[in-house]
Amino acid sequence: MQLSLKHLADHFRQHGPVIRVTVIDAKGSTPRETGAAMIVSMHEAVGTIGGGALEHDAIAHARSLLNADSEVAWLRDTKTYPLGPRLGQCCGGQERLLFERYGAKEIDFVSTEIDMDAGYFARLTKTGTAPVQITGITDLGAAPRIAREQFHRAIGAAEDKYILASDGKAENEWFLEPIKKKLLPIYLYGAGHVGREVVRVFAGLAVEIVWIDTDASRFPDHIPTHAMRMVVASPSEAVAYAPDDAFHVVMSYSHPLDLEICHAVLKRGQFRYLGLIGSMTKRARFLKKLRELGVSEAALSRLICPLGAGGPTSKEPGVIAIALAAEILRLAEAPER
Repeated sequence: MQLSLKHLADHFRQHGPVIRVTVIDAKGSTPRETGAAMIVSMHEAVGTIGGGALEHDAIAHARSLLNADSEVAWLRDTKTYPLGPRLGQCCGGQERLLFERYGAKEIDFVSTEIDMDAGYFARLTKTGTAPVQITGITDLGAAPRIAREQFHRAIGAAEDKYILASDGKAENEWFLEPIKKKLLPIYLYGAGHVGREVVRVFAGLAVEIVWIDTDASRFPDHIPTHAMRMVVASPSEAVAYAPDDAFHVVMSYSHPLDLEICHAVLKRGQFRYLGLIGSMTKRARFLKKLRELGVSEAALSRLICPLGAGGPTSKEPGVIAIALAAEILRLAEAPER
């Protein structure tokens, strides 16, 4: 689950004051990456920073902060965990965690003063000062003078990256978190059994699925928040609206429709992935027809069919969806060519 700032108010309404625990630095082999977060109340912990002894200790420390003086505003603390020596975990790396308490005043500030669609959520790692939102150089006045140049350089070079900035003094250490994280754009053509499983397996991940079909009745009654329904008479027309780095997954109820969509994606040429459900026989037939439509061999080499072929060979919808998800996530982590 991706625990963004937007989740804070929801958890506060349900449980009262909460602690947001965020990985602000990860060195070596660690169970989670910088930016991973969890929200801890006195009754539950949602999200994960890695599990095991690390998470057990972090939850206990978070709850001790919930019991601390409630009049202290913007209560924060950091802890560094050498995972091998201190916790006996096999990872052997080191994680540094930021603990932040959010009570009524803090929740009100974040809800009213922070635009959830832009810039960086920046705050000192020590107690006492409110966060600031940084969307450009004009916002840097809130930072210590000695850190401004570092902020500007870091933001310019690391868009959508987590940044731990410091002038070497502990009291001037800031953590910058991108407010709106980039979501993986997936265009899914087909709302049948496999399409539904694909949407299901991506739940909780940083994806945005545009789910396309020709008939509204083919969709389930409930569309998850990470998916958006699009009903069009000709699904291939949706290709034009996709970003250049989109992942296209083709599994409509009709082979002619599948062919039209694949042709539209290959003709456009700008995409990260084109996967087609089917067999090697379907692949051969589609390649023949696409050649006849004038698609080059170089373009045809980018068509993945069967999709998820590196995974299990079962034809169960759920298994196909899992194999596809693994294929997309593996490709998403690879450098773009």
